[in-house]
Amino acid sequence: PGDDHTICVDFKTGQTVKGLTLNSGITTAGNTYKWFLDGVEVTIDPSASTYEAVEAGNYTVEVTGPAPNFCVSGVSAAFNVIQSGTAVKIGEGYVVSNAFSDSQTITVLVEGYGQYQYSLDGGPWQNSNVFTNVSLGVHEVVVRDVQSGQFSCDSLTISNVSTIGYPHFFSPNGDTEHETWNVIGLKDHTIFIFDRYGKLVKQISSDGKGWDGSYNGKPLPATDYWFTLALKEGRIIKGHFSLLR
Repeated sequence: PGDDHTICVDFKTGQTVKGLTLNSGITTAGNTYKWFLDGVEVTIDPSASTYEAVEAGNYTVEVTGPAPNFCVSGVSAAFNVIQSGTAVKIGEGYVVSNAFSDSQTITVLVEGYGQYQYSLDGGPWQNSNVFTNVSLGVHEVVVRDVQSGQFSCDSLTISNVSTIGYPHFFSPNGDTEHETWNVIGLKDHTIFIFDRYGKLVKQISSDGKGWDGSYNGKPLPATDYWFTLALKEGRIIKGHFSLLR
């Protein structure tokens, strides 16, 4: 008694998913026990020296000894049971800012009853939900609960966290590597690809397989190509990349 103890509650349903066994520490044969939550008796089994807590609050226990004396203990110090829980994603669980730059930022978006720490790609834990200077590629974020200084509730893993950029070359030569070109980490956008003379050679979706280097079914020459796309925030992105053969 006296320290914080944690139960884990589902943030969406409000149901307790991991309770806590409180132990009076007194197990003399013939004892009876009265358990209280915030001063209200909640005893289920008077012979039980333990109690399964599924609600937050201050628990106390009063012990009565066996016959013939039936000595009654004072009310114990409180078991301080607090509510926590595994983090829950808001939307996809993250947003990326500074897209198409060499210094991108991932902001983790979660909610829940807990107090959380964050780790990117198995790196050190941090209290901030913001990761800066993140490299281009696919990453993994783990969110753990540190309510009351314990790791009482399950962690949340957010996979396929992708920064936003594009490869600077591709080589559609049939070796199964770098066969198509597309923007990385961007969803639900249209990309326009042009040759060096400004002719539109392909319109692709950021959600699709990408461009295979052809125009009307015929392979285009190995050279540089340009692309444009309009981000939903209004910013126009332009860049170029090489087709290698």
